[in-house]
Amino acid sequence: MRLAPEIVSAMQQLALEERRLLGPRASWHVGDIAWGLRQHEGREGEWKIRLWVEDGRTVAWSWRKEDGLLEHDVHPDHLRLLDEILAEPAARVAMAFEDDAERREALVRHGFTQPGHVMHYLVRDLAEPPEPLPLPDGFRCRTVAAADVPERVSIHREVWAPSRVTQSSFEQVRAEWPYRESLDCVVEAPDGRFAAYCLCWPDDENAVGEFEPVGVRPESRRRGLGAAVCTFALRRLHEEGGRQAIVYCTTEPACALYESVGFRIHASLIAYSRPG
Repeated sequence: MRLAPEIVSAMQQLALEERRLLGPRASWHVGDIAWGLRQHEGREGEWKIRLWVEDGRTVAWSWRKEDGLLEHDVHPDHLRLLDEILAEPAARVAMAFEDDAERREALVRHGFTQPGHVMHYLVRDLAEPPEPLPLPDGFRCRTVAAADVPERVSIHREVWAPSRVTQSSFEQVRAEWPYRESLDCVVEAPDGRFAAYCLCWPDDENAVGEFEPVGVRPESRRRGLGAAVCTFALRRLHEEGGRQAIVYCTTEPACALYESVGFRIHASLIAYSRPG
């Protein structure tokens, strides 16, 4: 059963408010939520999503996934809810910024003590659009249209194999706010296949775009195509009013790619686990 639109909207409204209050330190972007909830088809029955609402406003939510990961978000004025959120019995992994003492202490209280993988948060201001980067002969940057969905799904599935993204689930992504074809950017090879892609999610209210996800086909790597498609996406974002871009990375090569086009790491999110 498809997750109700009002639940997605409630989670996104909290992301918008936190972005306004916290800037790059906001835990979530509206694009994270749209992509995370809509990229997989038929997964809703494996999840447990809870909302905390006060005076008609969503002030916190939790999203326990099938693998035990407990994603969550809490308005900074309502951190008292952390204990209730982290008490979720089936949760095995939860996250906090490495320098957020209050949230890390809450994790410890609930047994989340074993540090694991790290995800870096990067930001780039966008007062001016960057200069486009050169491409190999016959390659070009462009944005996608409805007819491109099969190839768009094909490159994603190859880059992130094994992937559960399908043409049907990607159509769900395309139908979800705030997706725009004009910010779904690709590098097209001479044979018409996509060699690289960068999906940029806009937050017009805060003028911040998020890159999620980004990929280059294995056969096309080490040719500068990842940097070229990200730079193209930055230019498109600027044209549509974005003045800041964010992205996340977990590996050295990915971080190096984003830093090469002007992003900088400003925070790191650490996953903590507890015995199951």
